[in-house]
Amino acid sequence: MGKGAGKGGRAAVKDVNPGLQTVSSTGRVQVTWEQLAKHNTPEDLWVAIRGKVYDLTTYQNRHPGGFRLLRLGAGRDVTHLFEAYHPLKILDSDILDKFEVGDLLTSEYPTYPPMSPFYRTLKARVQTYLDDKGQDSQYTSWVTQLVRVGVLAGMILGFYALSACGPAFLPPVYADSLLFATVFSILAGVGRALIGVHTMHDSSHGCYGNKPWLWNLTGWISNDLSNGASYYGWLHQHVLGHHVYCNSYGIDPDVRPFPLRLAPDIEWAWYHRYQHIWAHFAYCMLSWSHRFEDFSFISNQAYDSIRMAPMSLETKVMFWGGKALWFFWQLVLPLMLGVSWKHMLFCHFIAEATGSYYLSISFQANHVAEEVSFQNHKDGKHTMDWAAAQAETTQDYGHGSWPVFLLTGGLNYQVVHHLLPGISQLHYMNIQPIVKTTCEEFGIKYNHRPSFCSAAYSHVHHLYTMGQPSIKAD
Repeated sequence: MGKGAGKGGRAAVKDVNPGLQTVSSTGRVQVTWEQLAKHNTPEDLWVAIRGKVYDLTTYQNRHPGGFRLLRLGAGRDVTHLFEAYHPLKILDSDILDKFEVGDLLTSEYPTYPPMSPFYRTLKARVQTYLDDKGQDSQYTSWVTQLVRVGVLAGMILGFYALSACGPAFLPPVYADSLLFATVFSILAGVGRALIGVHTMHDSSHGCYGNKPWLWNLTGWISNDLSNGASYYGWLHQHVLGHHVYCNSYGIDPDVRPFPLRLAPDIEWAWYHRYQHIWAHFAYCMLSWSHRFEDFSFISNQAYDSIRMAPMSLETKVMFWGGKALWFFWQLVLPLMLGVSWKHMLFCHFIAEATGSYYLSISFQANHVAEEVSFQNHKDGKHTMDWAAAQAETTQDYGHGSWPVFLLTGGLNYQVVHHLLPGISQLHYMNIQPIVKTTCEEFGIKYNHRPSFCSAAYSHVHHLYTMGQPSIKAD
């Protein structure tokens, strides 16, 4: 390894701790990404940013974003997370200098160029707007946040009680009605989807208020407890994977080679020919797919290519406790109340299919569409900066529509969200014009469809195009 470092122009190194790091003749630690990955515990917490390695072990409990998010990034190159979530006054400060211990010699994934004038200008303009309005980027009104989670949780529990548990306490005219059970099961499924996009999503990005414990609690309630899927797994899939390498085949967990062919670099197979049709049925199974992936996540210690951060006792209790509680209230409680298993499973299936399809088609319209780009990492590097890549791999729809905004949790402003993930979705509608204007000024592609229907159509047409054998990988 010392020889390779010498070729890269660094000082000669000597092995002082095999498997962990080396130290140069100048006293600076030199690590590969594999060695950095070993420094991933609360007692030994290192991260890398722009080729520099920092020991944040003593800082984690003072981190404004809470120790949990910092530990999630332990042992990783967190360059793009650091630059996306922090304001310029932090990025341009010397706050990290005293924690610097050395250099990162290799990268786990291809890296993006330094932050561009486009992204710096955008961050500055949005921060100025929020400061002028006297608004917090995390929208810290506790009343607003608690009402959101309370209403949506009540919607899920109330509608599911009327459907799956209805025969236990409703008059027979309602309890025995297939139509009644179907309608309220659909509404329960919609409620599950909404609590995901309204509360869990903002919580996972550290902007559901400014209290880290609140993010963790609401994330667990709105994912583990309400949907039976791991919030901890979601953080790996969504925050560490999707948001850093959006639409990157082989890295982004949301762009997989099976079963759908979403990107040109995925090899064509016979079953892709009609994927624009059967994909809709597959989308109805998303929630169950995520639950099974949780167990694979635990078993493989990774979410696809995204390494798992070591689970604390708290995380393990929340993971297994969430599974047990969700299984109980969803599948066991109705039976204990005397509801037939056929009625329970019927209502459960309808709610699951509804919520899964709702989320799938909403998100796919944001990233898997005709004019949206996919990233190719074959050459091991990027020519555009991270922010430009986020804009070109993402699509907005339904600007100015309050119904669409409320029904998607504001995630119809997906370009805004990917460029500024640390800002609450409650601000997206107001800051979108700033984002669009800045993109136009710097020549950054801004994908937008006038309505959800047109965005969904662009997704289905993309599936059709990718399903043709003539469209093949390079």
